[in-house]
Amino acid sequence: MKEALFALIAVTLMAATSAKATEEFFINHWCGPTELKNESFAEVAEANFTVSMIGLGSAEKNLKALDLCAANGIKAMICDPRTGPGPTRDTPTESLDAAIEDYAKHPALWGYHTLDEPHSRMFTRLGGVNQYLLEKDPAHTPLGNLFPSYANSKTLGNSTYEQHVDEYCKVVKPKMLSYDHYALMADGSIRGDYFTNLDIVRRQSIKHKIPFVYTLLSVPHGPYKDINEADLRWQVFTALAYGARGLTYFTYNTPTAEYGDAIIGADGKRTAKYEITKKVNGEIKKLGPTLLKLNTKAVYHTGTLPATCKPLPKDGLIKSAQGGEFVIGQFTSDDGFRYAIIVNRSLTKHAKAAIAFSQQVDLREVSPANGREKAIMVNNIGGDWVWTTSFGPGDGKLVRIDTVNNMPVKSWEDKIVFRPRIMLNPSNQFANQIFDENKKELYNEGMNMYLIAEKVQKILQADGRLDAFMSRNTQAQRTTLREETNLTRSLGCDILYAFHSDATGTSAPGGGSWTFYHGEDGKRLANLVQDALAASIRTFYPELKNMGTRTHWYRLWVLHEGGCQGALTEYLFHTNPKERELLKNPESQDIMAEAVAGAILKYFFDE
Repeated sequence: MKEALFALIAVTLMAATSAKATEEFFINHWCGPTELKNESFAEVAEANFTVSMIGLGSAEKNLKALDLCAANGIKAMICDPRTGPGPTRDTPTESLDAAIEDYAKHPALWGYHTLDEPHSRMFTRLGGVNQYLLEKDPAHTPLGNLFPSYANSKTLGNSTYEQHVDEYCKVVKPKMLSYDHYALMADGSIRGDYFTNLDIVRRQSIKHKIPFVYTLLSVPHGPYKDINEADLRWQVFTALAYGARGLTYFTYNTPTAEYGDAIIGADGKRTAKYEITKKVNGEIKKLGPTLLKLNTKAVYHTGTLPATCKPLPKDGLIKSAQGGEFVIGQFTSDDGFRYAIIVNRSLTKHAKAAIAFSQQVDLREVSPANGREKAIMVNNIGGDWVWTTSFGPGDGKLVRIDTVNNMPVKSWEDKIVFRPRIMLNPSNQFANQIFDENKKELYNEGMNMYLIAEKVQKILQADGRLDAFMSRNTQAQRTTLREETNLTRSLGCDILYAFHSDATGTSAPGGGSWTFYHGEDGKRLANLVQDALAASIRTFYPELKNMGTRTHWYRLWVLHEGGCQGALTEYLFHTNPKERELLKNPESQDIMAEAVAGAILKYFFDE
């Protein structure tokens, strides 16, 4: 009985720890404890990390590390080779199942690390791993990490960084988007594309509705500096101002001799960065409950503008910020309140700031000491309502802003508009031909399906709400599948839709229509298209066999390598004489094109 009671208490305590950690802001690190000692994990918890990245080489050691995380009230992200892509393009389900079996039931598990800084050629394989883990273990998060914006196109496998992030989101569909960017150089300079990188990730986070995590510099190596408190605060608060929903430190332990000392030095002892990290992380944990309910609406800068950054609008609720150079992130909370994160952009100078508002406001600062909101003084100075405060170098403040007189508020949201893009891919199978007894060509799949695709494109272009591209320019143009998918990727298309007609490969005529798909986005498009197309065909061909939608039994290149998900419809069977004539009939083509175009518009705009 005592043993049963003890087990019940232990389970209850571990469940409570798990629930608490889930509600906390994601503060993680690379290179966690390497020794399975309670004091090592207690040290991580004392530094106010909420998640510890663990990879100790075996499931047995990782499970012991999970026990130690649970004992100290933190979660763990497991690094295990079994949770990454395998050596082939197939999703390694057996290895993934084994890892899930080992770890998923542990109350201290936060999630699984998948792959760091992947080339775009890995995205499809990563997507398979990611979706399999989410399907089999939806309670835990698979997390990879992307290159920074200063990686070149060869390293990325994409021509631009924004295309790289966009494609990753579309193909992998991560639950959280993570990237690293080390901007603080040993010579005291700051990388010029730091804020551009933040802006790109923020935009793609909004577009794909995926929260993002920023991986910051905490260990000197190569050209990068040994950070101080101002450096850490600057990295943390600028990322938060752009809407980051998590932070990862690179690194906690000192990795190898090529690195300077991290938070824990090469000798295993705490460095000066430990107390700094503990302090800043403690503040973020207190701010965390508020941060987690904020939705980014705009980011503005004052003073000398970094590249690609927008100036604070003069007609906004926050109309000016004097006394320094600032980053100002504007947010609306889940419960409808306005918040701002204001950051001193200087790494070396204190700022005695005067933050002016265009109308009377009640201002409340969220305390980094206890997370509670405290009213702060705002004075009427010459018709402006001004908050006078001070910032340390790199420091930030989180405030709630309530308007008093219910006057209109301008420029609170800098709306980001993304115009959807679709690649229409008419079959290039010109060799799929039907001849009569005199060797006269009766049908050519590549030539015929182009005509239907062209009609769909014209309808979509006339609608005007999206960009509809064709994978070839003329009816007779010959292309390869690689050329078509490379074009789809280079244009950053959100979805690919392919036009084909079917054949039996035997003397049987066959008959019917069906649509194949890749990925959840492809499945949704396939279902919409197939339903609309089948209904339209039955208006002139009532006996149509509707074969529905499914994944293909082969790994179709065009559906897997376009940098997005997609669908492919076999409209009818060109080996069936009746269906072949319908495929060639301009009136039938018009009806089918209208139906397919309508389904595509419904896919994008949910009409």
